Amino acid sequence: MNERGQVFTLDMFFALALTALIVSYSGLALEQARRQAESYALRYSLERTANDAADVLVKTAGDPQNWSQNFETLETLGLAENDSAGNPIPNSLSVGKFENLRQLCASANWDANPDAAQAVRALFGDSENFEIRLIDENTGENLWPPIYPRWDVKATSGVENSLEVVIVKRLISTQVEVENKIENIRHIKQPELLQMYFTVGTNELNTRDWYIVVKRYLAPLSQPVVWITVNRDMDTGNPDWKFPPDDPPFKMWWHGNPQDPPSNDLQEGQNYIWVRVAGRGKSKGNPVDVSIVSMPFCSSSRFVELPPVATLEVRVWR
Repeated sequence: MNERGQVFTLDMFFALALTALIVSYSGLALEQARRQAESYALRYSLERTANDAADVLVKTAGDPQNWSQNFETLETLGLAENDSAGNPIPNSLSVGKFENLRQLCASANWDANPDAAQAVRALFGDSENFEIRLIDENTGENLWPPIYPRWDVKATSGVENSLEVVIVKRLISTQVEVENKIENIRHIKQPELLQMYFTVGTNELNTRDWYIVVKRYLAPLSQPVVWITVNRDMDTGNPDWKFPPDDPPFKMWWHGNPQDPPSNDLQEGQNYIWVRVAGRGKSKGNPVDVSIVSMPFCSSSRFVELPPVATLEVRVWR
């Protein structure tokens, strides 16, 4: 009886040990499954937040639509441009609202407008872990400094130290229209004189601004001189602009008014400019690009060289 009891006890020991081992591994498996499910839920929540935020930014103008004129009124953030009837144009970025959002996120404004700051945070899951970028669709380069809370006192947004990051992108138009462009204008033997036409549509003098953008490629001392006149013949002794010393971009029409210069106002219908490129010493063969650009009413002139199509990138993290 004693021998049989010992065998039974040993069998029970191994059975219990095996049962404990199975239970232990089952617990570990359940814990791992729980963590995976929790991680998946957090990831899904983060992806949902990023996608929803990106859609709201590019498809709505915000509430109210003129929130950018007074941060205190902001209830829901949106960056879309409005059409003539006041309806948001999906995926059409208001460059003015984009810049105003950046100013709102500056440290002083962020602290001085707590309700507006909370409205922005609400779009990103009640979090300040967000970053908005405007990037070149072709090169992936930043077209504008990134937007994130307190960007003026923080070197980075903190995304580089995060455990998990979600990045979503939306293709947008910037409402910057290149009305005409001539590239590689050169002074070879005689100063090159070119006429560029552009059309101002009905009521566009009240809804859009008009600029001339001049781009030279080499160091200042080896660059050619550019003369420009608007809606009048070229008179090299009295151009509307001479570059240098005048600094582009040149405002032909801004904020619903002609600028001085030019001396000849724009008009609805066909307009034109004359461009004359002359060399200085070794600069005679150096190229110049000249563009006629229009943007939404009262936009900042800093946006004139944005491409007409870009990518809005939204980053959120935990």
